[in-house]
Formats: sequence, structure tokens, C-alpha cells
Amino acid sequence: MRTLTFLFFLMGCVGYTQIKGNGIIETKKFDINNVHTIKINFYADVLIDTAQEESLTITTDNNLFQNIDKEVVDGVLSIGQLEWIQPTKKAKIIIGAPGLKAVEQGTHDTTKIINLNTQEIRLMALVGKIIVEGKTQELRIGNEVGTVDASGLIAENATIQIWSWGRAKVNVMNSLDSDLNDNAKLIVTNTPKILKGDSKRMIAKSSIKKDASIEYINFKIKNNSFSRNNFFVVGPKPDGSKFGYGFPMMPGSVRKENWTTGTKVYKVNSLGFRKLLVTIKAEDKDQIVKLF
Repeated sequence: MRTLTFLFFLMGCVGYTQIKGNGIIETKKFDINNVHTIKINFYADVLIDTAQEESLTITTDNNLFQNIDKEVVDGVLSIGQLEWIQPTKKAKIIIGAPGLKAVEQGTHDTTKIINLNTQEIRLMALVGKIIVEGKTQELRIGNEVGTVDASGLIAENATIQIWSWGRAKVNVMNSLDSDLNDNAKLIVTNTPKILKGDSKRMIAKSSIKKDASIEYINFKIKNNSFSRNNFFVVGPKPDGSKFGYGFPMMPGSVRKENWTTGTKVYKVNSLGFRKLLVTIKAEDKDQIVKLF
């Protein structure tokens, strides 16, 4: 029985072998056409320039290009991984997208949009950060735990929805409408003529209360299962805000962490549902915390 279990363990490891970069960095340019929406699910420094002609330029290890998803379907450019890869340096991506209408950030990196000049732009930061500069008539933001910094974007009107502890910073001239979670944070760099929804409440919120009882501790976590799993971590910060991100772990692997007390680790299944596994406590300092 032990032999059979070990064989399954090895099969799982082989099935999820990581492809590492070979250290030979190259830049390649790819043709894209009629792109209006960009979805980022690949860890990289991403720059979207709406003043450039349509193009996609990627700089990374030359043995990884074939494992990067860069397909355009019905005007949607999806940047992701076809295989589990590890570049030797963070990849750099530049996208020319004059017809840009929407961007979705799905990693904990930063995507920057420059030279925007459009009637409407939709930005969704599930995680990570989006920075945008330019001008638009209609700005629509949807955040979960990510951040949208649109302070460099002159927006005539804006509609903002934050359904978790995400953040947004905006510069709105005329009308601002918002639907915000109690843990959300909205910063308005000016005073719009019209305030709708709970904008007034959030603007009046001068500061976030600090919690001195929260401290960072060093420890290790271990995936003590026989399967590769995806996890999501959510933790409080001493300044009252929160952090959160996802990560995979191979079976039996151990990784060092520096998280705050009260941090929660969830297992994420194939449908995206989360199951709470552990909550980090002060006594976990310098220990190995088993996730199962």
C-alpha cells in the first residue's frame, strides 16, 4: 500500500513538472488584431500603450515563448501560462492596443496603461494593481482585493464597485457612483459635482484605524498532502488594510513565509471555491505549519 501511494505521489510530481527558463533572454513581437479587451493571468511587468499600433512584445527566456498563452478570441487577448513555467527574470510585456475598452488583472503584479483617450474604459483588479493615465468619458472599476490607481486618468464620470477589501484612487470631474464593501477603500483626488451610492461615506472616511496587536512573524508552511494544490492567503496588515494572493505548492513541499498573525490560508479547488485550512497564530513563529 505504501509503495502504491508513493507511485501516485511521483505521478503527481511528473504531471506538474515546472519548466524553468534557460537564461537566454530574447524579445519577440507578435501580431494581434482587433483587440478591445486584455486579460492578464501571467506574472510579468505589463505596459499597455493605446497610442501604439496593435502589437504584442514579450521579453523572456527563449525556451518559454511556446508555453505562454497569447491567443486572441473575439477581440479578447488572454495572456497566461499553457504550462507551469518559471522565467529566470520577470517577463516584460508591451501591448499596443488603440481600441482598448477593458482590462482584467488576474495576477499580483502591476499592469500600467498609458495614453488612454477613449469614451469608456472598464478596469477589473481581482488581485494585483492597475495604473492608468489619460482621459475618458466613462470609467468603470470592479475590484475584489486588487488596486486600481486612476489618479492620473481624467474621468468625466465613474462607476465603482468593490466587493471585498480592494482599493481605488480616482480623479472624477462630474458624477461618481459607487457600491463599496465595508472593507473597501476609495480615494477621490478631487470633489465631483455629483456623488451617488456610498461615495459620500467613503470620502468622509478620513483614515483606517491601526491595529497594534497584529505583527509579522517568520515561519514555514508545508503541503503535507500527496497532491499539488492551489492555495489563497488572506491576511491583515497593522495599518488596517489587508493583503491577499494565490500560489501553488507541490506535494510535500515547504516554503518560508513572513505573514501577520491572523492570516488565513485557503485551499482553492478547480471551480475556484475556497476552503479554510489554517489561521496563523503568534505561537506559529519559527515553526512548520502543516496545511492539512
